[in-house]
Amino acid sequence: MEDNELDLDSLVKKYEHMQALGKNIYLDADEFAMLIDYYSSGGDQDEAEILIEEGLKIHPGSSLLMLAKAKLLIFSTKYEEALDYLRFTSDDSDLDHWLLKIEALLHLSEFDEVEKMSIKVLERNLPEEDFYYFITELGFLLNDVDKFDRAIAYFEESLKINDSNADVIVDLAYAYEMKGDMAQAIVYNNLLLDIDPYSFDAWVNIGKLYSMNEQHEKAIDSFDFALTIKDDDLSAMKMKALSLYLNDNVQESINLFRKCLSLSPNDESVHDSLLEAYAALELYDEMMNLIDLKEELFGSEGIMAKRASVYISKQEYDTAKELFLQIPENDKDNLDYYMLEGELAFNENDFTKAESAYIKASLISEENEDILDRLANICVAQEKYIQAAEYLEELLDIAPDFPTAKSRLAFIRFEIGSKEPFNEIMQQFSNEELRLLLSMLMGNEISEYDDYSRDKILTRLNEARENRVLFKNIKY
Repeated sequence: MEDNELDLDSLVKKYEHMQALGKNIYLDADEFAMLIDYYSSGGDQDEAEILIEEGLKIHPGSSLLMLAKAKLLIFSTKYEEALDYLRFTSDDSDLDHWLLKIEALLHLSEFDEVEKMSIKVLERNLPEEDFYYFITELGFLLNDVDKFDRAIAYFEESLKINDSNADVIVDLAYAYEMKGDMAQAIVYNNLLLDIDPYSFDAWVNIGKLYSMNEQHEKAIDSFDFALTIKDDDLSAMKMKALSLYLNDNVQESINLFRKCLSLSPNDESVHDSLLEAYAALELYDEMMNLIDLKEELFGSEGIMAKRASVYISKQEYDTAKELFLQIPENDKDNLDYYMLEGELAFNENDFTKAESAYIKASLISEENEDILDRLANICVAQEKYIQAAEYLEELLDIAPDFPTAKSRLAFIRFEIGSKEPFNEIMQQFSNEELRLLLSMLMGNEISEYDDYSRDKILTRLNEARENRVLFKNIKY
């Protein structure tokens, strides 16, 4: 234990002993500051506040204690009060004084004022050590209020001075992640692993980033490294199992989810993940057994809908409808309920009811790929082609590789007969996809178009579209 830790330990014991005796204790300002930091960092803000008030009675001009009071006001979200108090403190040369002002202003969304104040401090030609401290702390403060672009700028400048500050690298990776730049977030997480190759948190974080970036093989490897460090960590196991599932290693994911369930049988999220994995492999008996177990452990809420969903997956619609009609009132008006209602209505060719149900589901789960897909199909079934095209375009914006979405949109554009939208969707097809589309439209073997250039295929497709429009005009 270092000397300052020994000093703090003896100081705390001395203070608490005098308190127990009901006696007042005289302390220097820096001793009060040490105790305030000790209790505040330990979560005892009430004791910290008592110490601040007692300390200021004895040392009313102490900048240390004034800053401690300002910190406490900010911690208590009293930002205006903190700013007013800081105006009466005179030590403008103290960087912590400026940083506290900036923190309060950030929480009050006074971003222009923060920028002016930051420039004012940086124009002071600070020594490198002070400059480094200020921009680093400023980066942390900006990250806390989701000002990621500015935080990144300060953190990257900070790393030019000290490229081994793990806290800066962690926050920099987080800022890039929040901006959706997973590639850069991964770069900085790799820097953490260069500093400490045995950091469990760093391996877990980079695994999550790889998974979010759809690099599932690398995610699995990262979670494996994490699990060599902590082989019984449930969260890392769950994330590895999910990555296996997303990488189409469904049976392996099932095995690992089962292990997670044996380690934590009351973890409802594991039950749900395992249920989804069973569904992917159409293991209906296992799904039903797991639903029964979930009901025993967590109660009946949502259970009837899950059982009905299994029967829909088995295409046993009559049984599914029987269970759907038994869903209690307090289990309705949620996503699962509306998805079931829509699927059952679609199966009965009640497209109006199906569309209404899926629209209600979309209000609960926005940008849901499966819902948009179903709404597009329902609109096609009702010959509402323009609306179907809008749903498919929205789906492709969210998931450009959604199975069959491009080809269905092409057929709809073909059916509508509009040249510009049809040509636009054609640009998204590869040459081979265009040949396949032409062969389906013309009813010929795809090999007949092997020697066609892209331009020639597009010309033939447009001729087919124009002939379709002419046919419709003559017919109607």
